[in-house]
Order: sequence, then structure tokens, then C-alpha cells
Amino acid sequence: MKVIEDLDAFPQSLSYPVMAIGIFDGVHLGHQLILKQLTRQAKKKRGVSVLLTFAPHPREVLSPSTAPMLLQTSYQKEEILKALGVDILLRLPFTRQLSLCKPSEFALRMIHNCGVREIYVGSNFRFGHQRSGDVAMLASLGEKYRFKVHEINPVYHRGTHISSSYIRSLVTDGRVALARHLLGRPHQIEGTVVRGAGQGSKLGFPTANLDLKNELCPSIGVYVSQVHFGGRSYAAVTNIGHRPTIREQITNKPVVEPHLLDFEDDIYDEYLKLDLWFYLRGEKAFNHIGDLKRQIGEDVERTRRYMKKLTELLG
Repeated sequence: MKVIEDLDAFPQSLSYPVMAIGIFDGVHLGHQLILKQLTRQAKKKRGVSVLLTFAPHPREVLSPSTAPMLLQTSYQKEEILKALGVDILLRLPFTRQLSLCKPSEFALRMIHNCGVREIYVGSNFRFGHQRSGDVAMLASLGEKYRFKVHEINPVYHRGTHISSSYIRSLVTDGRVALARHLLGRPHQIEGTVVRGAGQGSKLGFPTANLDLKNELCPSIGVYVSQVHFGGRSYAAVTNIGHRPTIREQITNKPVVEPHLLDFEDDIYDEYLKLDLWFYLRGEKAFNHIGDLKRQIGEDVERTRRYMKKLTELLG
């Protein structure tokens, strides 16, 4: 997948460009339906699939106090889009000047001038100054600028519309098992291992202190998880929180600490990808260190049982 971050650098000689437009944070099942239609049509027409998106999130520019904490880093999103078969990611900087663009100007500059032949968008798609353009207006502009518009209906799970904002609320509440169903994969966070105080090792459960790169930190608690690095994967118990029993460091920012099962190597400075499968329990303070150690031991055993069942289900 080719990533382009300047509209002037967009190739003008592409064979039958087909485009989708949106932020696509999380690339959930609703997004995936749009992208599946996009890539299928591009292949059918022997053309090129293009995803037009913007960074930062428009609300980060227009209303920073209401801007959402994003589910993914840019790199995570790129990996998923590449795996889904998108040929070109056109990621343009969102600015106040761009926000003033009228719908007709948007259609001319972003779609017609790129030679786009077909557009795929969700039914809640809005564009142009103050989000004044909708799918019906886009279709009308398509008649003028000779591109066809395909409206993709929302995807629902048990009667609830799948959306990035809904998944954010699930992750914030620790409901990662449900989030997994809506994403089509576990919610993943990532970061570099940095040095901590080494208290986990003293307890007999060494942990990797993760410098989290994701904007959105999951709910405080203990999770069944899976760590990926160096081409291998490891089951892990991950604590996200403030370590109230040990209290060697008091910060407002939660600490993310996976304990990799059956693993003892030094992984400082490694970049880890961490899948969150299941919320085990909330974080709590124990009166005695021995009580904490017993609880962690129980968490480890529950994680082993969960991952064993998961391995059996996935074959």
C-alpha cells in the first residue's frame, strides 16, 4: 500500500481509481464492509482502490475539547488497511482552511481532480463546510463531475449500530470482549518497554512496563492478553492501573504492565503489540503483599485456561 500525504503528489494517470472517504478509526466491521466493496470493485474494473482520510481528526482542529481519543495509532491503521487490500492511502492534513471548503469545492478538488470514477461512503457521511454535504448532495455532485456514488448501510450488532465512538466507550469501560466482536479482532495497544521499579520481579511475576503510544488507554483493570514481538506471540496477564498495593509511583497516568507467561528474557526497548482479549477484574488494593501474589497467581491460571480454550476454538 502506498501512503500519500500531499494532494499534489496524487498520481494523475491511475487506471480507474475507486475511492472511499472517512476517518476509519478502529477500522471496525462497518468500515471493513465499505473497504471490501471498494477493493472488490477496483479489482473488477482493473483499477486502483484509494482511501481518502484526514489527520488529525477534524474535531482536534475545530473543537479540541470535544476531540475523541483515537483507538489506533497511524501505524496500526496502516497495517490493517494494507491487510484489507487498499492500494493507496491518501492521508491529508486537516486544517481550518480545509474545513471552510464548500461541498462542491471538496468534490472538485478531492474527487474529480483525482480522476476518481466511483465513491464508497457510509450512510452517515458528511463533508464540506460545517458538514453541510451529505450522501444525496455527493450523488448530485457526482452527476456533475462524472463519478458514481455507492452508499453503504450501517452494520449492527445485536441491534446497536457499530461505530468508532461506541467502541471507544466499550474500551473505556473495559468491555474488550464485546469490542473484539465489533472490530473483528482484539483491540490492540502498543508501545515500547521502558524500565520500571522492578517490583513485579520481586513478587515473582516480572512485568514489562509499556510506554503506551495509543491515545486511548483502556479501563483500569486486569486483562487476559496476548503480546506480539520479534515474530512471536505470548499469553500474558496485563494490569492497567496505578498499583495501589505497592504504590512505589503515584501518577495520574495509568501504567500498562503485561506479565508474559513462561517468559523470562530481558525485553527492555522492545516494541510490543498487545491484544486485549478479556477483562478479568478491577484493580484493587490488598492489605498484604502475600494477598496480591495469590491474586496474581489466580489471574495467571485463569489466563492459561482462557488461552487454552481460545487455541482449541481457533484450531
